[in-house]
Amino acid sequence: MIEWREEKTAIGIAPLARLAESLAAPDALRLASLAGRGFAVVVAPAARETVAGHLAMEPDERGGLLCGSLYADERGAVAAVAVRAAVPAVDFSSSGVSLRMETGVWDRAREALAPGEIVVGWYHSHPGLGAFFSGTDRRTQAAFFRHAFSLGWVIDPLRREEAWFAGEASAPLPAERVVHLAP
Repeated sequence: MIEWREEKTAIGIAPLARLAESLAAPDALRLASLAGRGFAVVVAPAARETVAGHLAMEPDERGGLLCGSLYADERGAVAAVAVRAAVPAVDFSSSGVSLRMETGVWDRAREALAPGEIVVGWYHSHPGLGAFFSGTDRRTQAAFFRHAFSLGWVIDPLRREEAWFAGEASAPLPAERVVHLAP
């Protein structure tokens, strides 16, 4: 007999000071300036380069998953989501206005996770349409990325626009809360 039990998985959250110590001084200062305004998103150059290379000038939508870590402030609240790596979907079907990533991207993301990391979100493109979350994007976010810290990143590589969204409700993140680390 198979018994279904729903159990919450413990998610590791490191102290924010650990992230700040690993950053260059200007980035650490920028992160500190965001304290108390909701969590910050810190994007590593390798993740940004992977995403840019995957989406570059493609006429159809592309996407993948984002791997990283969570960092908490003194009260224990998530203060930063650090995106270390992006894992492009290699099995997918898409058009200029739709994307369906196959389940293998999750296996590839699990293999890409460093110790203590989790899948913190997903990314995809809207080539030539602008950076926004469509109704389908919102349903995807609500179904698969339900934590308040879960990220959705939309890029229009043709218009050179991007937008970030968080949580089950796909709340837009202000651009000033996204820190793209210098290479």
